[in-house]
Amino acid sequence: MKNKKIEVFCGTGGVGKTTISASRALYLSSQKRKVLLITIDPAKRLKQVLGLEDSATGEITKIETSNFNLSDSGELHALLLSPEKTLNRILGRKTENNIISTLSKPYGGMNEIMAVLEVQHQLNKNEYDTIVLDTPPGKHFIDFLESSKKIQSFFDKNFSEVFNFIGKRNKPGRILTKLVSSGIDKLLTYLEKVTGKGFVNDFLEAIHILYDHRDVFINGLHLEKDLMNVDFSNWFLVTSADQLKGSDAKELIEASNRFMHKDNYLLINKSWHKFLEEWTTDKQSLVQLRDKLLEQENVIKESTSQYSIQEIEFPEIFENSPAKQVKELISHWKSL
Repeated sequence: MKNKKIEVFCGTGGVGKTTISASRALYLSSQKRKVLLITIDPAKRLKQVLGLEDSATGEITKIETSNFNLSDSGELHALLLSPEKTLNRILGRKTENNIISTLSKPYGGMNEIMAVLEVQHQLNKNEYDTIVLDTPPGKHFIDFLESSKKIQSFFDKNFSEVFNFIGKRNKPGRILTKLVSSGIDKLLTYLEKVTGKGFVNDFLEAIHILYDHRDVFINGLHLEKDLMNVDFSNWFLVTSADQLKGSDAKELIEASNRFMHKDNYLLINKSWHKFLEEWTTDKQSLVQLRDKLLEQENVIKESTSQYSIQEIEFPEIFENSPAKQVKELISHWKSL
């Protein structure tokens, strides 16, 4: 398996994707690489695994890899995505606009777009050998993949005409005057009655700020091409053998098929395959249980067999401590 500039981990909820991606980032750092682990959906699990505080959200934090018996290693940094802090970082300042601040809250609707911009921002800085990307589960992962389309649509020709009309030289109050006199006064009058004049001005100011920094957003479109470049990225679709996730895995493969290339992997977590094949018993009930568990893994494999994807099995790990689980997973990465 070749080391690439970016590695993408995706999957539905509850399959161990965050723990797996953290172990991969730690493993890569043990290969004397400087690694950044970005999780788009900041979860309690990653904080537990890496010992991160809530205050670390949105900030790039150096991880002490010696806690995982990786003293002779490179560097690992982690970033729990905060859309608001990402926006401030890429704009180079904090915006006081109420609408932008609301949209850039964790559930304000800009998570996936901010994730694209954060990853591209870090790629542009070129400070890391590898960026490991822990994507949000299920549908939110698909939204992340489609974010480039949203950016493209927002800054297409039709919108640019509106932005050009606003122009850099106009202040929000003058913008409102021009728009009212341009024939859409009924709409704005209604908005003022419902929300107040302050909201209308905030909205127009938000449009102005976004367009004034349009190059930053449009630059994020490069990420789509990078993800499709076989020399630039690895893809890991994580599923779990202890859940019937075959149809979910198939759905995600189909959704991301235009991005994925020959270096993509179906990672079956919590696999019992190795243990079960070596398990012999004379009790019929136990034989049936063994066969049922093996069949469950085969369902996952068969559901994705039509796609060109390489299979990797990660065994079930019998450890309660997240740190100990990660240490076992790192050992498995080393054995591949």
